[in-house]
Order: sequence, then structure tokens, then C-alpha cells
Amino acid sequence: MKKLLVAIGIFIFTFIMYFGIATQWTFVPRWTLDHLNPLAQSMRQFRFDIPDPPLTYDLINFKGKWYAPWGPLSAFMLAFIQLIKGRYVPTIYLSLFSSSVNAVIVFFLLARVRKEFLPKMKIYDLFVFFIFFLFGTTLVYVGTIGSSWHVDQMATSMFATLGIYFVVKKKRSYIDYLYSASSFALTLIGRPTYSMLLFLPGLLYLFDSKLFNSDWNGKILVIKKGSILFGIPVFIGILFFFSYNYLRFGNVLEYGFRYIHEAPYLEARRYAYGAFSISHLWYNLRYMLFEIPKISFDNPRILEFNLKGNSIFFLSPPFLAIFLASPFLKRKKSIGIDPLTASIWITAIVTMIPSLLVYSTGWMQFGFRYSLDIVVLLLLLTVFGMKGKANSLFVIGTVFSIWIHSVGIRLLQ
Repeated sequence: MKKLLVAIGIFIFTFIMYFGIATQWTFVPRWTLDHLNPLAQSMRQFRFDIPDPPLTYDLINFKGKWYAPWGPLSAFMLAFIQLIKGRYVPTIYLSLFSSSVNAVIVFFLLARVRKEFLPKMKIYDLFVFFIFFLFGTTLVYVGTIGSSWHVDQMATSMFATLGIYFVVKKKRSYIDYLYSASSFALTLIGRPTYSMLLFLPGLLYLFDSKLFNSDWNGKILVIKKGSILFGIPVFIGILFFFSYNYLRFGNVLEYGFRYIHEAPYLEARRYAYGAFSISHLWYNLRYMLFEIPKISFDNPRILEFNLKGNSIFFLSPPFLAIFLASPFLKRKKSIGIDPLTASIWITAIVTMIPSLLVYSTGWMQFGFRYSLDIVVLLLLLTVFGMKGKANSLFVIGTVFSIWIHSVGIRLLQ
């Protein structure tokens, strides 16, 4: 009962705060560019096109019809709301709901980390880490903008965070792996890059099962069990992913990038290097890690943000603590691997690879919104790197993160 009350309190607190930020504290929902409600209505009629879109930028034109470049997950959720309400609803509500659920899951995840891994971590430290996550990371930007691209990303992240929650614990059961894999497989019909988070339960399963220390028969058994735990949900997710492609384009392998209607400079990059290419790696890394705002005294806010992206370490400096989270364990005469930290590191890197190889950084945006794919993993690495202690420097960094995100969000509203 106590946990339920805490969950409800966190949900309501996050919803109200994000609603205020999203509406500049008017609490009047804004109707931003909305492709999701029309898509949801089409899905209720067993179609997947967007009829008469008000703006065709970033949409896919195929045989005279317009399609979304993202999966149908968020529109599917809106379709249920339409059935209940009997009309369109502002998409910001779906984003606020997803953000608030994310907040609840992460709070209980931090509480579990405190209990099982970092018992010296105080409740004060937990709340500092939580407030940093809630108001000082890209979550607060993506969760309060309300446009179709951001809502889809936010709605999908809710299931990704749940998948992380299922396996970040001391003792994991087979059902934990199955729930986690199912959560990540579901993201294939939302924002598919989240499915790369499957590496987290997969790696932890290999570590827990001691695959590399088993004899041949033991290895076969581990592989068989893993094939069931991960294979079934992944197969179902891929089946839906391919079916969605086929129903739109008549080709399971066609995702529509060839037919997308976009800015000329993006089209030029795609034609020159392809939709996914190693040539885009440095271009994306630059905006994700190194790009910082320019100082302009002609600007009332002084700072000018690059709308192609900004460094996550500048906007959220507490994330620098991830480099203190070592994937190795020091022993008396040797160095071992920390299964959890190593798995988080590997998963974070692997998950970002598709976003770093794609031809667009996510323009226009504040920060680097694709980093939302791994923001919970970065938070965990930050907590482990700080050993659960939010010192004064970390608090200063958190205050700075909250301030600069508030400035950036107001800039794009």
C-alpha cells in the first residue's frame, strides 16, 4: 500500500510539473503539429496512412499516400483514447502520461539500487539523482514538447525503462529476463532503436548462467534456455515490425527512408552517404558529445543553441560521473569484470550505434534527443560512478542542468 501511494504521488507530481513546463504554466494543452491522432484514426479503419496531413515535412510519400517514419505504437495507444473520448485528444497528454510512468519506474529502480547495491546511499542522495533525471536530462525536453516525433519517442521509452527495471537487480529469475526481453521487443513497433537495449538482459543472462565457465553440455543448455527466453518475444516483435512495413509498402524490408519528404540538406546527406553509414558517425558524435552553445550578447538569453544538437555533457554535466563507473572489479591478484556495470556500458554504446550512423541528428531540437534511448543507463552509470553519494559538486551540476534545460525548452516553445 505504501509503495502504491508513493507511485501515485510521483506520477501526479511529475504530471503536474511537466504539464506546467509544457504549457508555460497555463495548464492549457497546446495543439502542436499532430500526425498521431489522424494515424490512430486510420488504424481504427485498418489503414496506416495519414490522411490530409497539415504538414508533410518528415513524412513518407508512397504511391500518393503519406506515412509516418516511426512505428504505430503511440498511435495505437491514442486509438484507445479516441474510442473512449470519441474524439481527438492533444498528444501532449500521452507524452505527459509516459513521462510520469517513466518517473515512477526510475524512482523505484533507484530505490532498488540503493537497497541491493549501494546500502550507504542515503535517501537524500536518491532524491538528488531522481530530480536530476527528472528535470536535468533530455527527458524533460522530449517529455514536454508534444510534437509527433517527441511523443512517439516518449511513449516508446516507457516500455524501454520498464525493460531495464526488470533486470537491474541482485537476483534475476527467468521470468525477469522474459519480461525484460518482451518489453524491449515491444519497442520495435515504436522507436526500433530501443530494441538494442536487449543487450542488457542478454549480457546479464550470459554472466548469470556462467556460459564461459560451463562445459559443452552446460553451454548447450544455456543457449537453449536463452533461445526461448529471448527468441520468442523478439520473433513476435520482428514479425510485427515486418508486417507494418509490408502493410505500408508491400515489402517487409522497406522502412520508407527512400520516400521521405525532408529538408534539402538532409536529403543531400542521405543521397551522398545513404540513410545509415559510418560516414555519419563523427557528424552525430560531434553534436551529441562536443557541441556547446555560443555566447551572443545580442541574444536576450545570451546563449545560442545549435538546433542540430548539443553536448549531453554540457547540458547535463553530472553525466560526466559515468566515467567513474568502472566495468572492472579489482581483486587481490587480478582484475575481474563487474557483470552489471559492464553490461550497462556495452548496452549503452551498442544502443546508440544506429542513432549515430543515421544521416540526421534529430533536427530541430534542444540537446540530443536520441540520447533518450540510453538516459536511464547513463543515470545508472552516474549513480554507480558516484557510489551513490551526491556530493556538493554533483548538486551544483544538477542545478545547472535544470536551469539550462529550462532555458532551452522555453527557446523552442
